Parts: sequence; C-alpha cells; structure tokens
Amino acid sequence: MKALIGLTLVAMLLADQPRKVLLFYTENGLAKWKAQMNALEGHRKDILERDIEIKSFPYSKRNAQEWHRWELDTANAFTFILIGRDGGEKLKSSEVVTPDKLFGLIDAMPMRKQEIKQNP
Repeated sequence: MKALIGLTLVAMLLADQPRKVLLFYTENGLAKWKAQMNALEGHRKDILERDIEIKSFPYSKRNAQEWHRWELDTANAFTFILIGRDGGEKLKSSEVVTPDKLFGLIDAMPMRKQEIKQNP
C-alpha cells in the first residue's frame, strides 16, 4: 500500500513537469533551427495540449553549460532533443522533426495516454 501511495505521489510530481523540446544550433545550423520553428509554429494548440516547452540554445559561452549537459559539441550544427516529464531523453535528432513524429511519439507514452483518459 505504501509503495502504491509513493508511486502515485511521484506520478503527480512528474505530471507538473512540462515536456521539453530543446533545440541546439550553431551558425551553420541556423537554417535547420528556422525550419524546425516554422514546422512547429502552426501547431500551438497541439503543443499546449501536450504541455511542451520549447527552448532554443544557440551556441555561445552563455549556453555552453547546456551543450555540455546534453553531451553535444559544435560538430553537430543542429540537434533536437525531446525530454519527457520524467526528465529522460526520449528523442535526439540532428534533423528537423516533423510535428506528426513529435506528437505521435508523445501520444504513445504511458503518461500521455493517462492524460488523454483523464481529459478526453
């Protein structure tokens, strides 16, 4: 019983964390970053519905710590990373990720399935 209560509490805490799309790019990756932002731009409702926070990290001294945290280097001009509510990396790509692929991946996650059941 205690384990069940503990799991419920952990699930509740994780549900408060947004999913994150982290976009890393160098000057050479600027075109892919723009393409990625344009691809997501028309899907604001879908992004809000899935509680996705989008953050961009152009390479700079100020953002170097984030690049290091995700084990990236400037040899990759563009990197897309999806982080789940649990803080784990769910997808990493050096190519632009389509909204269909992003939303399909999220919608297949157990926590998202539970969200859909609770809020049809």
